[in-house]
Amino acid sequence: MGDSVQVSPRIVEKRAQVFADSPWLQAAGLLLPVGWLYASTFVGLAGQWWHDKDVGHIPFVPLFSLFILWQNRQRLRAVASGPSWTGAFIILFAMALLVLGNLGADVFTSRVSLVVLLAGFVVLFRGWSFFRAVLFPWAFLFLMIPIPKIILQNITFPLQMVASKVATALLQLAQIPVYREGNVIYLPVMPLEVAEACSGIRSLLSLITLALIYGYLMDQRKWVRVVLGISAMPIAVAANGFRIFGTGLIGQYFGRDKAEGFLHSFQGWLVFVVSLLMLFALHGLINRIWKERPQAKGERDRLATGTQVGAEPRRTRASLAYLAMALVLVLGTAVGLQVRTRTEVLPSRAELSSMPLNIDGWVGKDYALDDQTLDILGRGEFLSRNYVSQGDSPTEVEMFIAYYPSQRVSETPHSPDHCLFGAGFVPSHRDIVQLPGPDGRPFPANRYVVSKAGERFLVLYWFQAHGRAISNLSDRGLHPHESQ
Repeated sequence: MGDSVQVSPRIVEKRAQVFADSPWLQAAGLLLPVGWLYASTFVGLAGQWWHDKDVGHIPFVPLFSLFILWQNRQRLRAVASGPSWTGAFIILFAMALLVLGNLGADVFTSRVSLVVLLAGFVVLFRGWSFFRAVLFPWAFLFLMIPIPKIILQNITFPLQMVASKVATALLQLAQIPVYREGNVIYLPVMPLEVAEACSGIRSLLSLITLALIYGYLMDQRKWVRVVLGISAMPIAVAANGFRIFGTGLIGQYFGRDKAEGFLHSFQGWLVFVVSLLMLFALHGLINRIWKERPQAKGERDRLATGTQVGAEPRRTRASLAYLAMALVLVLGTAVGLQVRTRTEVLPSRAELSSMPLNIDGWVGKDYALDDQTLDILGRGEFLSRNYVSQGDSPTEVEMFIAYYPSQRVSETPHSPDHCLFGAGFVPSHRDIVQLPGPDGRPFPANRYVVSKAGERFLVLYWFQAHGRAISNLSDRGLHPHESQ
């Protein structure tokens, strides 16, 4: 009996030591709670990748990061590593980001917290030296997080304008008379809606990912990789401009049907093919001007094979206390979010279609939205209706209402500030005016005076939620006739 009492603690201590000395067992112990905590994040990323053609790069980002780690496995084994308590603060920061993203219905913040959490785990279990060694594959994971649409639209719209200007200049060089209004190019045989051909700009994140992957595989110089990554933006603009130019040529010489068929069939992959060719050309030019030094190449080969000079680096294994700390932070956040989660209460309301068709002598007519417009607008209920006044001088007013019942998903309202200019309307004046509300109190609204095809239009729009209305006017720095 006495012997058994003495042996049992030793067995338990030995098993605990085996668990503490195995990073794979520690990772497996964290996998379940992390998967539970970020289940909705993984599902959201998978759903967005499946439905959004502009984020098709998402699955390749973690796979390429794993490839980098596997390729450098010999080098990483030789890195001196040891646990650091400071990793707990990074994990705590990641949990704070997750809570803020969950409470604020901001999936971007929640997704960023996942990448930050991985950094916390690396520092906690392996230390800062090891984290510096895996910094690039870790930072590369940020590319699997789609940029919020409200930010992406502000980035891509000016690039689309530049692409349309490039295409217009090329068509004029080809002796084709063209006229451009905003993002619409008018050819002698057809108008060319550049806004419908902008996937090369909208998928800018995919192009940056492609450029970084190409740079990593084809060149070991860090500054060259940075240059190739930064070049993705001008390459995207140039590639899209050439594609619009090609579409215009086909429409001018072979007919509108051929141009629309070409645009529909090849709009995705053509930009990437042209972009890849431009990357090849840029990389070839860099290699011609700045050739890689032989000693740098030898150093690169030595690091790739894991050859090290000096003594074997010291390694320190993380104890169970580090694992327990990580589990407490992750599980505590998961339990807290589950307790905090409440069923979303949607207020009762009438359908938008129930709005009267006859209002004080104005007669309305509804118009159906096409599938492409509905895809841009996202999840919600929409009403597109024109009202015409009855009398000797009839006046027409176009009205559009978008209702989003929930903001807990990744959808955001599509601002008219983007689609107006993208559809070829040129602003000549804009300001914020105060309109009277139903209760007599004024509220702010955006007022635009725009023109298109020789006609002028007055546009008023605002956003309304939770009993208040806001203008939310984003300042692009546009001035009258700047986009002509």
